[in-house]
Amino acid sequence: MNEEEIKELLKRYREGNCTEQERESVELWFDITSGQSDWQWRDPAHKKNIKADILKGITAAIEEPEQKKNRLWPYISVAASVLLMLFSGWYFYLSDQKQLSLQPFHQIAVAPGSKQAMLTLSDGSSVLLDGAANGLVASDGPSRVLKNSNGALEYQSESNHSTPAGRNTLAVPRGGTFQITMSDGTKAWINSATTISYPAGNADSERVVQLTGEAYFEVAKDKKRPFRVISNGTEILVTGTHFNVSAYEDDLQVTTTLAEGAVIVSNSNSQRALIPGQQSVSSASGDITFGKVDLESALAWKEGYFVFEDQDLKSVMKMVSRWYDVEVEYQGAIPDNKFGGTFSKSKGLDGLLNYLQQLSNIQFKQQGKKITIMK
Repeated sequence: MNEEEIKELLKRYREGNCTEQERESVELWFDITSGQSDWQWRDPAHKKNIKADILKGITAAIEEPEQKKNRLWPYISVAASVLLMLFSGWYFYLSDQKQLSLQPFHQIAVAPGSKQAMLTLSDGSSVLLDGAANGLVASDGPSRVLKNSNGALEYQSESNHSTPAGRNTLAVPRGGTFQITMSDGTKAWINSATTISYPAGNADSERVVQLTGEAYFEVAKDKKRPFRVISNGTEILVTGTHFNVSAYEDDLQVTTTLAEGAVIVSNSNSQRALIPGQQSVSSASGDITFGKVDLESALAWKEGYFVFEDQDLKSVMKMVSRWYDVEVEYQGAIPDNKFGGTFSKSKGLDGLLNYLQQLSNIQFKQQGKKITIMK
């Protein structure tokens, strides 16, 4: 379809002579590009690119109206083809979900996660950090533990202190997130339902972190003191780099994503070296597979977004349950729908569930913090 044919389509739309599928596609295009919808663009260039692909999607769909495009959505229409172009190739951000033809999901409001964590010091005492004031939170051996103005935890260690450094544990609950700067300068962003144990002060030989859950690390360079992350039988060794580790117990695997530098991932059976842009998966059987990954998508949680890339419902709802602190129950067989797209984690649960419902024939029922999924 060339420019003249597109103009002819718009003319038919204006005169009321286009097909229902053509009408839906044109209205979707106008709705999104005119700013009347709830889509949020990252920047002007991003908006321009998305506009171009919307138009390409309309063109391709109208030229091949019989083609079935149901990888992400069960219904077939030109509008679905356009949305497929968007969800599979571009990342844009959603605010509250626009109401479409399906009955919207009604529920008790469930707020998104927030900064909250429990710090356990080397002597066994604990501090609830979300209720703590900024400033000095605790002292542990050679280190002073402070909460800064951004709500993150910082360690300041005295190098000439005679007391050896113990270990601290930070537990971030479901519905929480937190950030810490360790005594060596290493920064860690900690996701929901995560527990991390680390040196409270400067370690003499090596820096060892134990992790269950997910965290992104920016490791301070120190070749004399390697940095190790131990998680569910897998070890990640670095001296200074940026990487993400996802090791939730119910996932039965450890996923390591390298953004910068180099890491060595090993377990009892295998060992792999990663370069930036690669991701490894260490399975419970001891196998380690690896390959290229889209870093923006893999690390989106750290920037405050869910990114779904052709993911099944169970995987999607695992992330949802951790962030919104809800229980998920399936009534009957688990639907085999696949989902793609990006959603802001700052929005309430209702927006996300409405979004998922609009893209499928799945129904959600809420009772307090329990979500029941029905086909």
